[in-house]
Amino acid sequence: MLRKILPLLVLLLSVPGLQARYKAVEFRLKNGLRVVCVEKKTSPIVHFSICYMCGSSRDAASRSGVAHYLEHMAMASNKGKSKDFLEDIGAEHNAFTSLRAISFYEIVPLAHVETVFSHEAERMRSMDIDDGEFLGERGAILEERSMRIDNEPNGAAQEALLANLFNREAGGTPIIGWKHEIESIEKKDLYAFHRKWFAPNNAFVVIAGDFDLPQAKALAEKYFGDIAPKKLPIRRGGILKNQFIKEVKYGSQKTGAFSCICYVYGVPFTSKNNFRKSMALGLAIKIMNQPAFFVTKTLKHVLNIVTDVSFVYLSGIYPTDFVGVSISCGSLDDLADSIGEWRYLRSKLMRVGISDGELKIMKRKEMIAQAYRMDDLGHMASHFGWLLLSGYSLQEILSMDEILQSITARECNDVIREVFSVQPMAISKIVPKGYDRE
Repeated sequence: MLRKILPLLVLLLSVPGLQARYKAVEFRLKNGLRVVCVEKKTSPIVHFSICYMCGSSRDAASRSGVAHYLEHMAMASNKGKSKDFLEDIGAEHNAFTSLRAISFYEIVPLAHVETVFSHEAERMRSMDIDDGEFLGERGAILEERSMRIDNEPNGAAQEALLANLFNREAGGTPIIGWKHEIESIEKKDLYAFHRKWFAPNNAFVVIAGDFDLPQAKALAEKYFGDIAPKKLPIRRGGILKNQFIKEVKYGSQKTGAFSCICYVYGVPFTSKNNFRKSMALGLAIKIMNQPAFFVTKTLKHVLNIVTDVSFVYLSGIYPTDFVGVSISCGSLDDLADSIGEWRYLRSKLMRVGISDGELKIMKRKEMIAQAYRMDDLGHMASHFGWLLLSGYSLQEILSMDEILQSITARECNDVIREVFSVQPMAISKIVPKGYDRE
């Protein structure tokens, strides 16, 4: 029955007006603030998000973690008034810090949209950090680091790998910061970071939901229009530390036989200089992550030597885009076997690639997933926000569905060969405790 219904569902989703019951436009204020409006009148709810282009790559020397610390404090700034205000109006709200940005969002009833504009404009203008909250958040951040990195083998290995690959501006320091530098951060560091980077000409807003464009323009101008732009510091370009293969071995602090190897392959193009090839590679990686794909099937089910195989394509985050291949095993012996098998499977991957049938199925999955995303206000706003943050233009974002459906298996296989035909730019290993010096 599902096989009969699915083609009809796909056909209906491809009909204009049913696939995307929304419209998206953008404008800029005179002070440089970019505003992207995604109008979707299905319920009296609005999703507001603001993204400042000043993530952890803008942390000062010896002060890693300032951007992330600032995000924590901005959520509780003005002596708790921010948090209390949002809870009083029943808003769903949160924030995140990445290598490139600090972002805040609120999902609120339509009646409180203007108040949120006012609230975020005030956060752009100034902060008021309470001493007690400042010290309390330091403890919370150190605990977060302990859970995600210090006591997590994968997190610690990733931190070591990035530190060896990239310089500071490129992502060589962890977003959360090094432990000893987090402990040395002072309130004045947060104030200085805020004064330097929180500016309308260094931010963009995404507002999605039940509103109209004239209303969005009026509110943006009313609350953000009088905030003066700032002369932003010149951003140094991040670079790789080394252009040769770098191997990083990390001895797990946990007992047990868990072992893992991750290959990092540089991508010789980016979404900015080849939008279509980037989308073809993204499609290919999603197909390769399917449980039935021959790489995973061979290693996990036929040979039974791995516990997990995963592929990831990171685009628009680091100075160079790359594909990661992570292979996890239950023992060092299985890891050694999987390394040999990956050499063979990599060669087969370039020779065989993906099939027309696999691509057709993935396109259907992507179309349905996109329909679900655009039916949920939070997912829809996040979809636009992440892609804008990655450097895509609004026009490129709106054209993605059409381009994706036109990509061929030959294009996917061409980019697979282009990426995997060269040696990895880095290799990282996680080995059991006690074996890290062998």
